Amino acid sequence: MSRKHRKISEYREHMRETKESWRLFKEDVHVNVQNSTFKNRVIALLKLFVLIFIMIGLPIILFLMFRNTLFNKDYLLNIPNKLEDFKTFAFIPLIILQIVQIIVCFIPGQPIQFASSYLYGILGGYLISIIGALIGSTITYFLARFLGNESLHLIFGEQKVSSYVRKLNSKRSYMLIFLIYLIPGIPKDFVSYVAGVSNIRLRPFLVLSTLGRTPGIIESLLFGAFLADKNYIGLVIVVAVSLSILWFCITRREAIMNLIGSYEDTTDDN
Repeated sequence: MSRKHRKISEYREHMRETKESWRLFKEDVHVNVQNSTFKNRVIALLKLFVLIFIMIGLPIILFLMFRNTLFNKDYLLNIPNKLEDFKTFAFIPLIILQIVQIIVCFIPGQPIQFASSYLYGILGGYLISIIGALIGSTITYFLARFLGNESLHLIFGEQKVSSYVRKLNSKRSYMLIFLIYLIPGIPKDFVSYVAGVSNIRLRPFLVLSTLGRTPGIIESLLFGAFLADKNYIGLVIVVAVSLSILWFCITRREAIMNLIGSYEDTTDDN
């Protein structure tokens, strides 16, 4: 099968899964509305509202309000200068931006971390990034528990969610979480949603994801700190190391994904 035909086949399969997930989700809401208490009816309708808001409302709102900022590469790279005049309180919008970046996975996190270390140094930037990541991951974890599997299937795709749920339910889930957040190029922030519908508990998830995030965050923080100090030698070294790690991960991508896939084994309670 040619690459083009394979992509068409994958797209059709994804659309089939999406339609089936939407059907099951509507049935779940319908059953809760028709055959449940008033409280459960409200929860079912609230689930429907939240799902539609996440899939349609939130992206539209963010794009309309921030199309020249959060969705503008030049603006994101210039965040430190934009916040320089408000340095005393700039950590607040930076933490909020980090939270939003975790909840809305397609917003890049590196410019936020550049700005954090540019204004507050490596330690201050790390605290801002980690606080935002912890809050954002906690929100997505409980949001996923509230919405349930079928909702996540609609948002991210049934095959992708089911695969990661099996991985997070494996006996080696703790090591897997650490590796997912440690290795560049692997989808990360959507994993906090999947964790919410898996067997893994919140506290170990937050600890392991934070440990895994730390090297990548420090890399971004060094970039911002060196830029603030006009340490161009340091900048060159950080860029060179980052590109080397990225090149290694790209060239070894198949082996890395096979390693991640090997964790999909027998389930275990964590």
